[in-house]
Amino acid sequence: MKTATDGIVIWEVKTGEADRVITLLTPGGLVTAYARGSLKPGGRLTGTTAMLSYSNFELASGKNMYTVTDATSQNRFLRIYAQADRYSLAVYFCELMKYLAPTEEDSSAFLSLLLNSLYLLDEDLKPAWQIKAVFELALMTLAGYMPDVDSCSRCGSDESREGVFFDPLEAAWICSDCLSKEGRIANYQFPVIAAVRYVVHSDIRKAFSFSLSGDACRQFSRLSEDYVLAHLERKPRTLEFYNIIQ
Repeated sequence: MKTATDGIVIWEVKTGEADRVITLLTPGGLVTAYARGSLKPGGRLTGTTAMLSYSNFELASGKNMYTVTDATSQNRFLRIYAQADRYSLAVYFCELMKYLAPTEEDSSAFLSLLLNSLYLLDEDLKPAWQIKAVFELALMTLAGYMPDVDSCSRCGSDESREGVFFDPLEAAWICSDCLSKEGRIANYQFPVIAAVRYVVHSDIRKAFSFSLSGDACRQFSRLSEDYVLAHLERKPRTLEFYNIIQ
C-alpha cells in the first residue's frame, strides 16, 4: 500500500554504499523510511531525501518501515548549508524533534514550528540566539513541558520590581519581594520571564515577535537551554557541537 505525505528529513543513517534510512517529521508524526539509492550523485532521491529537505514523499509500506518510492522537493533551506553555525543549529533542532515529536499522532504544530524556525534561520530574519531559544521553549511546551511562568510561585504576583529566581527543574519563578523574604539571590531579569511567558502562550507564527536587549538576551538563551537539558535528561550531541562552534 502506498501513501503520500509532506515531511521534512530530520535524521539520516547511511545503510550501504548508496542507501540511507531517513526519519521524517510529517503532519501525522515521525516516520522512518528506507531511501534506496539516495546517496548516488545526481540520483532521483539524492536531494529530496537529504537532511533538512522538505518534500512531498510517496511511501510504500513494508514489514518494518516504509520505503520512499518518489519525492518532490518543496524547500531545501540551502542557505543554512552554507554556514556551519547555522547548519549545526538546524541539526540540533532536528535532534530535539527526534526525541520529542510524537509518532502516529497529529504533529502539525511540531512541523510548523520546525519549518518556521528553519525559514527564519535560512533567510536570516532573526538573530540565531532568538530563533534557538524560542524553538526550545515552544517545543518543550508542545511536548507537554510548559513552564509555569504566569505568576510568582510564592505570592501569585504576575510582575516583579527587580530580578527574579527561575528554577528549570521546578519550572517556576519567584519574584523579588519573595526572594528578599527568603534571603535568596535573583538569577534572571524579570523581562526574561515576561519573554518566556509570551513565547509559551503565543501562536507559533507569532512566538518570535518580541525583543530583548543587553544582558537579557544572554539570560533568555541560557534559560531556554537549561530548561531543555533539565527535562530532556540528556545532552544532545548536536548541542555540544553547536556550542563549540559558537
